[in-house]
Amino acid sequence: MADMELLKAIEEMMGQKLDPINQRLDGIDRRLDGIDRRLDGVDRRLDRVEKELCEVKEDLSEVKEGLSEVRTSVNTLLEWADEVGGTIAFPIPKMNL
Repeated sequence: MADMELLKAIEEMMGQKLDPINQRLDGIDRRLDGIDRRLDGVDRRLDRVEKELCEVKEDLSEVKEGLSEVRTSVNTLLEWADEVGGTIAFPIPKMNL
């Protein structure tokens, strides 16, 4: 019976020694859980930013394509204005772009 009492006493002492360590580990676990939640939020925000960036790239591509068409059309109109400017009674002023 003395051995059992001794083992119980040792178990209590070990528990007392390990309690501060377990408390610190619990605190670390809580902090890591908080970090995980924040990182999940960051991931969601990055996903949204990436999606929006893709949309902006697509829009920019369309704008570039449209700009090319507008430039070609303007150049065509300027050439036409140069050709017909002298043949009508109201001369079209030369554009300096």
